[in-house]
Amino acid sequence: MTETPPQRPWERHLRPSLRGLTTYDVPQVVALARLHANECPEPWPEAVMEDLAAAIAEIDLGRYPDSSPRRLRARLAALHRCPPERVVLGNGSDEIIALLLTVLSGDNERPSTILLPSPTFVMYGHSAHALGLRTLEVPLRPDLELDPAAMRSALREHSPALCFLARPNNPTSSLWDGAIILDLMAEFPATVFVIDEAYIAYAPGESLWDEERPANYVHMGTLSKVGLAAIRLGYCVADPTLAAALDQVRPPYNIPEPTAVLADRILERHSDVQATMIRQTLTNRERLVRILADLPNAHVFPAHANIVLARLDPPAVAPRLRAALAARGILIKDVSKITGLAGCVRVSVGTSAELDLLEEAIIELRGQLWPAA
Repeated sequence: MTETPPQRPWERHLRPSLRGLTTYDVPQVVALARLHANECPEPWPEAVMEDLAAAIAEIDLGRYPDSSPRRLRARLAALHRCPPERVVLGNGSDEIIALLLTVLSGDNERPSTILLPSPTFVMYGHSAHALGLRTLEVPLRPDLELDPAAMRSALREHSPALCFLARPNNPTSSLWDGAIILDLMAEFPATVFVIDEAYIAYAPGESLWDEERPANYVHMGTLSKVGLAAIRLGYCVADPTLAAALDQVRPPYNIPEPTAVLADRILERHSDVQATMIRQTLTNRERLVRILADLPNAHVFPAHANIVLARLDPPAVAPRLRAALAARGILIKDVSKITGLAGCVRVSVGTSAELDLLEEAIIELRGQLWPAA
């Protein structure tokens, strides 16, 4: 039996809210098909990569970057038809989430409550718990859509400071009814609704962004899901007062110069290439749905992001399928231990070549995992 080491004097200063939190760490592994990380799999053309390399070569590495990249913020503001002062940049959406929780966390005597549909993106709850904030989870309906009555009840009873709504949602790929969300926003003006549209490029025409939305609306976006995961750029567009508060707690120079330069160059010169990559991913999503739907007794949920969620029968097949595919160098995500997702796997859309590998492997595995099929 392993003994618990005695507590050292300095450890009493650790935040009690950290107890029980796991470390968000994804091991780097070499794989033939990365279908587990929700990335845009399509490669950038060589000509684009050469242009990006030229942009990086112009950076003076010995100098600090712009403390709040004005050129990039202006470009994003133009895309959203709003003043640059409303745009706040983060090191990925994760930093934006942490900033929002920090400025809207209440005081020490009355910490804020955070409302989350469940299941949803893990970092909303993880970051809230790290700050000692109370999270209130409202289960999705069995079809993985929002439960309007349950949401209204929770908002009315608990008056949360923040409500995070990922649309489309991760890990379910659901596209929740926008009219319901806008109604909730209007009915509960004391709650800030963060509409996370990280995956909205894969649901064309469905964005809820409008520069005329009320002050309790925050639009959150990222470039990570549209071919630029490596540069870690997230952002939000918020009411000017809230944006100013976010900037008060935002670390100086939080966006490295290479990140700002690459993001700006892509948006300025190569958005058409990016759009082509997204269209190919949408085509491949249709194929992935067909591959998963062909599994014995599988239920494939409607897919609106670059991910597809499938419930397998029997439920025990989910972890076995993940392990068997991993042994062949094909990575998918087993989400079957998440409440409400028993028997489910989440599969990111891959390139055509990656989907070839997945389809071939599944054909080989059918007799092993579904012997009666």
